[in-house]
Amino acid sequence: MLLSVLVATGCPGKDAQRGARPALSCASASASVSGFSWPVGMDADLPLPPGARLISVHPLASGFTVVAFVSPGSVHDNLLFAISALRRAQYTVGRGIVGASESRLPFTKQGSPGVLRLTATDPCTTNWQIEA
Repeated sequence: MLLSVLVATGCPGKDAQRGARPALSCASASASVSGFSWPVGMDADLPLPPGARLISVHPLASGFTVVAFVSPGSVHDNLLFAISALRRAQYTVGRGIVGASESRLPFTKQGSPGVLRLTATDPCTTNWQIEA
C-alpha cells in the first residue's frame, strides 16, 4: 500500500537520488489549429498537430519548402503523432534520429522526399520544421 502511494504521489526515491527526473506530464492541446494552413505546394495530408501555430514558410531554390511551426507537447509525443499521421496518409516513414529533445524523421510519398525535424523549446513545447 505504501509503495503505491509513493508511486502515485511522485515521491522521490532511489532514481531521484541518482539524478533521474520524474516523468513530466504535459497538458493535452485543444483540437483546434490556430493561424495555420499549408502553403501552396505542400501536401495537405502532412501531420499537423492540435494547437499548431505557424512560425514561417521559406521556399528554397531546390523546389522544396520549409515550414516551421510550434505545437504543445513533448518531442516524444509529437514524434509519435507525426509517425502515425504520416502512415495514415500513406507516407513511407524512414529511419530517423530520435532523442528526448530533438528528433529527425525522413519520409517519402510517391517518390517525393521530405524530412521532419522536432526540437524541444521546453519540456511541453515542440518546434517543428518540415521540409518537403
